[in-house]
Amino acid sequence: MKDLVFAMELRGRAAPVQGKEGTLRAATSGRGPAGETVNFESEVVLTGQNFKESGSIEYTGRGKVRFETVGTGHLGPSPLPQTQWGAVIWRITQGEGEFRGATGYITSNFTLDAGGNVVDNHYVRMVLP
Repeated sequence: MKDLVFAMELRGRAAPVQGKEGTLRAATSGRGPAGETVNFESEVVLTGQNFKESGSIEYTGRGKVRFETVGTGHLGPSPLPQTQWGAVIWRITQGEGEFRGATGYITSNFTLDAGGNVVDNHYVRMVLP
């Protein structure tokens, strides 16, 4: 078994999903632990200041993990003008490629501004078989 621990920052956008009230689609990207391009996609279902989220993170050339929220995430006002901030914990539910059989958790601490811009900081701890 291999314990893989790393942090990364992803940037992108979140926008309402047409026809799904209270639902956002987020798409961000950045660099992974081996310098690879990372692409993140998720669907966020808001209920007040709480939310549930599921999606995937692709580590280009290495593989992909799928995740879902543990409990609920939180999104609320921040001291920064026209910006909300939040946090969530995701459980890895599936892995592909190099991440086949992965288990673990990802914590996300993020900001979302009024224009839909997202800055998302991940701390990842996954175990590979």
